[in-house]
Amino acid sequence: MLILSALLGNLGPRDLVALQSHRAALEARRDQLAADNAAFRTRIQKLRSDDRYIESLIRRELGYARPDELVYKFADGNDADHGNDSAPSH
Repeated sequence: MLILSALLGNLGPRDLVALQSHRAALEARRDQLAADNAAFRTRIQKLRSDDRYIESLIRRELGYARPDELVYKFADGNDADHGNDSAPSH
């Protein structure tokens, strides 16, 4: 009875395997979060001190351009397939 209880009861080998698997998943998640934090720290540092980085973000995300620049916008392949969405089709 004692052997069955040790093998099949709470905190037995089955639970040990489950806990080891859970631990490995938590460690992988921890490592991913640490990498994300490092990337965020780098981005914060660049936002605080790197004017070129800020300019590239403004250009890319807000579409800004200098007064002497021309901006060319190309339609995506999906947009070209559907034509002009504002024109009614009959």
